[in-house]
Amino acid sequence: MRRTSVVMAALAVALLSATASMAADKVQIGSGKVSPESMTATSDGTLYAGSIAMGEVFRAAPSATAADKFIDKPADGPQAILGVFANEKGGTLWVCYSDLALFAGKPGMNSLVRTYDLKSGEAKATYDLGSGSLCNDVTVAVDGTHYIADTAGGRVFRLKPGATTVDTWSSDPQLKGIDGIAVGPDGAVYANSVTQNKLFRIDVGADGGAAKVTELSLSQPLKGPDGMRFGDDGVLYLAENANGQVDAVTIKADAATIKPVATGLDGPTALSKVGSTLWVLEAKIGKMADPKEAGPYYMIPFSLGG
Repeated sequence: MRRTSVVMAALAVALLSATASMAADKVQIGSGKVSPESMTATSDGTLYAGSIAMGEVFRAAPSATAADKFIDKPADGPQAILGVFANEKGGTLWVCYSDLALFAGKPGMNSLVRTYDLKSGEAKATYDLGSGSLCNDVTVAVDGTHYIADTAGGRVFRLKPGATTVDTWSSDPQLKGIDGIAVGPDGAVYANSVTQNKLFRIDVGADGGAAKVTELSLSQPLKGPDGMRFGDDGVLYLAENANGQVDAVTIKADAATIKPVATGLDGPTALSKVGSTLWVLEAKIGKMADPKEAGPYYMIPFSLGG
C-alpha cells in the first residue's frame, strides 16, 4: 500500500510538471488573411483579438469557437492593430494602432491608442503617442495608471488616471526593441525586447516615476519574446514568437526561471490566462508577408491544471 502511494505521488508530480495540455476548443479569428498579432481576455472567458491586415478587432463569447468582427477599421490614422488589452475593472478595451513602416526604421504615421467599451465596442477616447512611435502593447497598474510600450522609440509611455494625454515615463537605452509589457504583483513594470531577446524590470519610484531598469538573468535564452501577461498565480506567461513556444517565467530577485508550457506553435505572439486555461494566439507571425498564407488563425487553449 505504501509503495502504491509513493508511485501515485510520483505520477502526480510528473503530471503537474508536464507541458500544458490542450483544453476546450480552439477559437478561429475571422476568416481570410486576418494576420492577428495580439489577444486579450476577460475573466468570464470572452476573447478579443486585433488584426494587422484588416485593422479590425474580433471578439469571441465564452465557449464560442469563432471570433467575429467587433470593431471596424478606423476611418483615419494608422490601420495595423498590434497590442490589445482588456481593462476589465474600467470596462475598457485598449487598442494599439501603428504604422508598421516604423518597425522597419522608415517614416510613418504617429501611433494612436484608441479605447472602446468592452461590451458595446463604442469608441471612448484616442491618445496620440507622437512622432516616431510604434505602439505595441498596453498594461495597467492597480492605481489605474496605464503603461504603453513603444517599440520604435524604445520607450514606455504613461497615462495617469484622469489624464487626457500620455507622457514619456521611461526612455532608458536598454529598452530598445521593447515589445511585451506587464505590471507584476510587486507593482514593478516588466518588459521584454523582441530585438534583443531580453527581459527587464522597471521599478516604480515613490513619486510614480520610472526608477531603475534591471535586466533579468535568464535560466535559458529567449528567442523573439513578444506578448506577456502575469497570471493570477503570480507567474509571468510569455510568448516566444521565434521559438514557437510559450513559457511560464518565475521571477525571484533579478533572476528569471523559464519553463516552456506550450510548444510546437507557429509564431505565437500573445496570450491570456483565464482560470486554469492559458489562451495562446498562434499568429504565424513569420509568415505575415507570405501571400500564400491566408489562415485560418486561432486562439488555442492549453490547460495549466489546478
